[in-house]
Amino acid sequence: MPKVLLVDNDQGHAERACGCLRFHNLEVDVCRAPERAVALLRRASIDYEVVILNVSDVLLPWFKTLARLQEACFQSRGYPSPLFLCSSSTKRSPEFELRIERMGARYVFEG
Repeated sequence: MPKVLLVDNDQGHAERACGCLRFHNLEVDVCRAPERAVALLRRASIDYEVVILNVSDVLLPWFKTLARLQEACFQSRGYPSPLFLCSSSTKRSPEFELRIERMGARYVFEG
C-alpha cells in the first residue's frame, strides 16, 4: 500500500484529506508541524511515495518549508524520492503556483 505523508496544521482539513486518501487505499501519516515532517523524512527507514503539504495559510514561509522537506529526503536517500504536492484551499497568485512548480512540486487549488 502506498504511503503518504500529509503535512497540515489545520486539523479539520487534515481529517477530510485523510478520509479521501484512505478511501483510495493509501496509508497516511499526518504531521501538524513541518519540523516533525522534516524529522520523519530524514529517517531512511520510512519511505513515502507522496508528501502533501497544505499551503493554505498565507502567512507561513512555504517556499522555505518545501525546500527543507525536499532537502530532508535528499539527505536521507541521496535523491528526492517522494513526489511533492502542495495543496491550498486559498486561491494563490500565478507567481506563487509557478514558484512551487519550479521547485519540483505540483500545485493544486482545492476550490
